[in-house]
Amino acid sequence: MLAAMLLAGIFASSARVRQKNEPASEGQPITPAGSLVIDSTTRQPAVGALPVDFVRSPDHTGPEKKGRYLVTVNSGFGIQFNAASNRAQQSLGVIDLNATPDPVVIQNVYFPAPQSVNVGVVFSPVAEADGSHFLYVSGGFENKIWILRFVAGSANPISPASPGPNTEVRAPFIDVNAFSRSAPSPRYNRNQAPVYPTGIAISADGNTLFVANNLGDSLGIINDVRGARRLERIDLPGAKGPSSSEIESFSYPYGVVAIPVGPVVGRNDPYTGLRGSTSKVYVSLWNQNAIAVLNFANNQRRVSYIPVGHHPTAMLWDGTRSRLYIVNSNADSVSMIDTRYDGEIERINVRLAEDGLIGNSPEGLALDADGTTLLVANAHSNSVAVVALSPTSLDNSGTSDRPVYAERRADDRSKVKGFIPTGQYPSAVAFAAGRIFVGNGKGTGFENSSVVVNNSGRAPNAPNDRFPAGSGRGSGQGGEYSVALVAGNISVVSPPEDAALARYTQQVMQNTGLLARERSRLFPGVSPIKHVIYIIKENRTYDQVFGDVDRAGNGSVLVDHDRTSHQTIVLSRCALDCWIGFLLTQKPVLMDTIGPPRHFPQTTSIKLTDGNIAGEAAHTITRDSIVCRITIP
Repeated sequence: MLAAMLLAGIFASSARVRQKNEPASEGQPITPAGSLVIDSTTRQPAVGALPVDFVRSPDHTGPEKKGRYLVTVNSGFGIQFNAASNRAQQSLGVIDLNATPDPVVIQNVYFPAPQSVNVGVVFSPVAEADGSHFLYVSGGFENKIWILRFVAGSANPISPASPGPNTEVRAPFIDVNAFSRSAPSPRYNRNQAPVYPTGIAISADGNTLFVANNLGDSLGIINDVRGARRLERIDLPGAKGPSSSEIESFSYPYGVVAIPVGPVVGRNDPYTGLRGSTSKVYVSLWNQNAIAVLNFANNQRRVSYIPVGHHPTAMLWDGTRSRLYIVNSNADSVSMIDTRYDGEIERINVRLAEDGLIGNSPEGLALDADGTTLLVANAHSNSVAVVALSPTSLDNSGTSDRPVYAERRADDRSKVKGFIPTGQYPSAVAFAAGRIFVGNGKGTGFENSSVVVNNSGRAPNAPNDRFPAGSGRGSGQGGEYSVALVAGNISVVSPPEDAALARYTQQVMQNTGLLARERSRLFPGVSPIKHVIYIIKENRTYDQVFGDVDRAGNGSVLVDHDRTSHQTIVLSRCALDCWIGFLLTQKPVLMDTIGPPRHFPQTTSIKLTDGNIAGEAAHTITRDSIVCRITIP
């Protein structure tokens, strides 16, 4: 039925900024649906560095007597206003849902580096005597949890303010360096202890914070937040536990969900005498293909793991149905978990085609008002998947050993209804006030070296009056630093009816080359390519990546001058948290290190067979000023 509807016509973008429909910097046309959220101060589309989440305020003064505000969490590299300002400013943006005719951003709070707002933002559910709420924010690199105030109805709801471009956040914070088991070292993480708080959650009584320590492989618990603040650490090494091959045991915790204690079910209820208001905490583990479950039954700290897809990232809990959704970013899927029994109900495929190749990179999740439609931000296909959830999957009847969904028909599964086109790299999505909000992580295009959106899909960085020659990127050649230039914005879209969704879907298929694009072959006959290895290093140039190879670039030569020299790639000073991926190789790939590793094995073998990705297709590795070498034997 969907295929037939796709022939109905082509949807044209309705973004209010003039839409040029040019190929974006990633080579695909972008035709974002809806309109861009405007900043009430600049009267231009609001801009932030890589929106990674939206958080609804806890007041009841907004549409449908829910929160009036939507806080966007911008945790990318950071934006830069001009050559004289800090070049990496992450931020919080406050969207007023009551504004007419459309929601607008009424406040931005900027965190100039090394200050940070790192993914995790949570409101205290308990109001203070004056009606305000604490707003807790992960401080990332500085190993702190910021404590801000939020006052609904105020012109600037978040205090203290930091409106930029040359301001900084001056707020109290909780120091979480104690979550680390390793002493700081000038040779790692710029002498900061390896904690890096990321996702956070809060207990129902507002007195306990749960923190994902991304570089500490642990869950941090801040007990008695309003009082003495006692810190507790729970190690999360993964289902296999500590391993002799330590790189395999790295878990990289990311997101956190805390589930409150439910109604007492009898004298034998394990939560009856619980100290605190949280029964379980779930943590997504980037590097473990699993989520960790911390169960507080009988006042214990029991840790277990639920297998999910590759690279679990964002999570969303529907408390009305006891369903937890986890987006598996490297598997193009979403896992649905029954939190009563901690088992996976189904794994939802969100690719553009059911049998298509992996590569959509879903990043964000949202549910519609009645919890029956799931929205998934597919970053690399510039789309939001609209998923009709299976009623059987949401059915809580049956027993723990025989839930009703365990006996359903094979075709009774949640299904993708269609896709909504977005800007570049949609990294977050929310449903609020009857509308869909999309965080376009890489925006929709900017004027040259500026934060002025033009929807061209491009982000040039030539010198101008803001970044004149003698300043800016590189060695003073002018123009904005390219990573700061690629910033995000926010689209707002009305939920489409079936016919409109079909048109949207056709547009997504055309943008990604699955429809109406001429097919061509790179080679007229059999491809001579036997192996393809792609190496992506964060913020590194051609010369630094390939300059160590004597035939490519002008960097220093550091290769094995023997019969395998041209099968070996040597990388100097691997970047922190760089990604190394391997595709289409039928031999084992060996990676070893030359120089002092932090606490890694000297050699790691990654075997991919039959030209397909087998097992871990991509490994996240962290290195400290070392040399990595990759060899195809």
